[in-house]
Amino acid sequence: MKKSLLKDQRGFTLLEMMIVIVILGTLATLAIPKFTNSLALANTAKVQSDLQTLNTSITMYLMQHGHYPQNLQTDLAEYVDDIENLAPPQGECYLRSGEKLKITTATYSLDNSLEFALCQNHPLKDFGSVPK
Repeated sequence: MKKSLLKDQRGFTLLEMMIVIVILGTLATLAIPKFTNSLALANTAKVQSDLQTLNTSITMYLMQHGHYPQNLQTDLAEYVDDIENLAPPQGECYLRSGEKLKITTATYSLDNSLEFALCQNHPLKDFGSVPK
C-alpha cells in the first residue's frame, strides 16, 4: 500500500516560525545600536587621523615656505598623497564633550589663523571617543 504523501511531509509549525522571528527580532534590537556605535567610533578615528596628517603637513609647509598654506588641497598636495580625495567620512562621529557630530561637509578646511585643519569648524582636540 502507498503511504499518503501529505502524512510523511515534515515542516515547521506556525508557532515554531513565530518563535524564531521573535528571537531574531530581539537579537536585531540588541545588535543594531552596537553596530551604529561602532560606525561612529570608526568615523571619529578617521577624522582624528586625517586632521593629524593635515596638521603635520601644515607644519612642514610652514617650515619650508615661511608662511602658512592658504589652501589645503593645492598647497599641501606635495605633503599628502591623494589629497584631492581626502574627505571626512559621511555619518556621525564623537566629540570629546560626548556629543555626536553629524558630518555634512565634504572637505576639511583651515581655521582663521591658517594654523590648523578643521572638520566642520572643529579642530583635532575636539574629537574623541565618547566619555564613559
